[in-house]
Amino acid sequence: MLESYKKKYHKNNLQYILIDHLGNILESDNALFTIAFPNKIQNIHPFFEILNSLLLIKNEHFEFSCINLELKSAALITDISIHINSNNKHLIIIENLTKHYNNYQLAAQTRNEFIINSQILELKNKYLLEKETFKNNFIANFSHQLRNPITASIIFSDLLINSNLSSDQKNYLDIIQSANKDLKNRIEDILDISKIESGKLILTEKVFSLKKLLVEMAVFYKVIAEKKGLVFNFETDKKLPDFLKGDQYRLKQIISNLLNNAIYYTNKGSVSLNVSLNYMRARKANLCIEVLDTGVGIAAKDMDSVFERFTKIESATQNDEHTGLGLAVVKHLISKMKGNVKVESEINIGSKFICNLSFKLSDYSQNLKADLLQNQLPKQDKKHHILLLEDSELIQLTILKILAATGSFYLTIISKGEELITNIIDQDVDVVLMANTISGFTAMDLAVSVRNLPKAYKKTPIIVLSTEAFKEDIKRFKQHGVNEVLVKPFDEKNLLDKIYKHIK
Repeated sequence: MLESYKKKYHKNNLQYILIDHLGNILESDNALFTIAFPNKIQNIHPFFEILNSLLLIKNEHFEFSCINLELKSAALITDISIHINSNNKHLIIIENLTKHYNNYQLAAQTRNEFIINSQILELKNKYLLEKETFKNNFIANFSHQLRNPITASIIFSDLLINSNLSSDQKNYLDIIQSANKDLKNRIEDILDISKIESGKLILTEKVFSLKKLLVEMAVFYKVIAEKKGLVFNFETDKKLPDFLKGDQYRLKQIISNLLNNAIYYTNKGSVSLNVSLNYMRARKANLCIEVLDTGVGIAAKDMDSVFERFTKIESATQNDEHTGLGLAVVKHLISKMKGNVKVESEINIGSKFICNLSFKLSDYSQNLKADLLQNQLPKQDKKHHILLLEDSELIQLTILKILAATGSFYLTIISKGEELITNIIDQDVDVVLMANTISGFTAMDLAVSVRNLPKAYKKTPIIVLSTEAFKEDIKRFKQHGVNEVLVKPFDEKNLLDKIYKHIK
């Protein structure tokens, strides 16, 4: 029985050839290929030309691996053994290993491809890392260079608005304030895109008045729209809840970017903000926010790309002042907040952006009361000494004007990091304000130096005026002994709130 199976399934991979001392073929079993007689082994394939020298050696055995035999009847990859005997009858054994070598080659090729792909992936990752590093460095530098002058411009505009100005001067100041806000918004848009892409954008939950937020925005954008000769419409659903819990800053940012976009692309007609309640369920309120305009509209071919970064509506691209970031920020923020947004539009008719967002319901809580109380600046019974370490003359002058206007502070200004410790020890300092970078120093290094002082000085409150705005930047400052971080650009109220918080 076994013999019958062997005959059926056995594959003979060996061929035996017997030759004489000149290479004449004496015998062959023709298991792999047929040899016609009479014939010389050297005529079968050029490889066997090697026998002309090998046959001169007696009683030797030679092994050759991975020999390709391209024959008329077959193409084989073989191992060949040559046994040279003293009786002038020499044996050649040819083993057909074609399948084995093909599989080996395939495995080697696969492995090589894997190695190459791994190296390509490594190079791509290195490139992406370098690209990300370059982008972050650019954004950090971009932010740092602009935040100081914008801070000064915002604060001095606010100080001027309450002074005796003519009607024309007030109009000019309105333009300056509008430009300041626009610059500030563009910086925040770029930073937000970077935060979102790197997964660093964190939403905060806080109780806020929805109606107050919407009314304040409507008043502001009504002025902006009317300056452009547009009608501003504002409608809210009477069923809207009074108080919600969520990230009110991001909600305001979404609505602001949509309204800015609508006003920018509308030259006549109207811009409308409508906010209604979709439903209230499981202690959550789902809002529908609609921003409509009678502007240039969006072509059907552009509808899919309108939320992409640096994309601008084609018919309005003759004005290059628009960055094309606002709608990208809107899309990312709404996605982060687990909402949705869609757009309907017709060319030269207008556009409608529809957002649906959910927020937790909240009553007028102690959280909100605490916020309101915090916004009331305390009365001071004595003047407090503030030490400012800042090398920007604009920021120096800005803070001097703010603190002088209150009548509650003495201010000492220094611009060199090495002067900080001496001033804290020699003077009775209540609060230290310092820039996040001073020539040759960082705020973290300086804060650590303060915390290493004797007990009488080491607890001096430190507030960093920072151009670095990421959450991990603020966390890093605080880990090095900084009490508060005030991100530039800031306004008068932001600064005073931070100072009063740490005055004994």
